[in-house]
Amino acid sequence: MARPKIVKETRRPIEDREPPTTALMPHEWLSEESLRSYKSVLRSGGPFDVYLSVTAEEKIRRHAVREAPNRLEVMGFLLGEVSSWKGRAYSVVRDVGTTELKSTSSKVRFDPEAFPKLFHELDSSGFDYILVGWYHSHPGHSCFLSRTDLETQRTMFDQPYHAALVIDPIKRDIKTFRLVPGGYEESSFAVFIPEEAAARGKGPRTRRLKVKPAVTT
Repeated sequence: MARPKIVKETRRPIEDREPPTTALMPHEWLSEESLRSYKSVLRSGGPFDVYLSVTAEEKIRRHAVREAPNRLEVMGFLLGEVSSWKGRAYSVVRDVGTTELKSTSSKVRFDPEAFPKLFHELDSSGFDYILVGWYHSHPGHSCFLSRTDLETQRTMFDQPYHAALVIDPIKRDIKTFRLVPGGYEESSFAVFIPEEAAARGKGPRTRRLKVKPAVTT
């Protein structure tokens, strides 16, 4: 099956809307530097670049952790919406979409034969979404954008609100990035509990993950 081609695109206007403000939390895998950035944005009252729902976070983390023992990369799309607040655009990631992959410890792509399944999953998301970016893992390699990752971002996710979320399930690290002139930079993000979930009493949980690093000789 050939690589799918976008033949039509509808751009939505970015509405002015207050971002999630309740039940915000930093991801427990943030580095010290990323945590300082999180606290700085929180103090400023300005919006984070990305708001990651607990639903999306859990799916991404579980996907990466599941393949960590084999040192296989994973990937998927970030589904949500884009709004602006105080003159700044931000994206809200409400869910993710993925399918079978062709992956190694340093490369990953969707299995071309699994595109129909991917499209069905996206169509069954349950809400009117836009693609606000993508996620992939770097098992044991830390979080950054490789030359290939940067090319992917430039060719497929070139809007200012598009995020590249990278997670390392072995070193327990996670970051989001965005394009800037001449390259890329780390962007700020916060995990949040959607209001409907918070109303049902779905609060933050303490997670204990056991990911055994590969032994090198």
